[in-house]
Amino acid sequence: MRRYRVWGLFLCAWLAACAAHPPVEEMAAARRAVEAARALPDGNEEAQALLQSAEEALAEAARAMQAHDYHRARMKALQARRAALRAAALKRRETPRGGSK
Repeated sequence: MRRYRVWGLFLCAWLAACAAHPPVEEMAAARRAVEAARALPDGNEEAQALLQSAEEALAEAARAMQAHDYHRARMKALQARRAALRAAALKRRETPRGGSK
């Protein structure tokens, strides 16, 4: 029983340490994904809505970073990246390819 208690304490300490570090990589990946999606030609309404959602999530992540709420910042950055990647995929699917008639 004591071994489980030690592992439980270790797990809690590890989770606390992970939450204490700013999600710098996640924020950078989200920013790159949003910028890449913005750079593509306008897509349909769904793509535009996804891009807007990504931008809003990225802004929320930035506010959470400033408040030192790193868990929320990480979650919002991941949400922003996913939405931006989906928006970019939709925009690419709708972009006409040159050379075919």
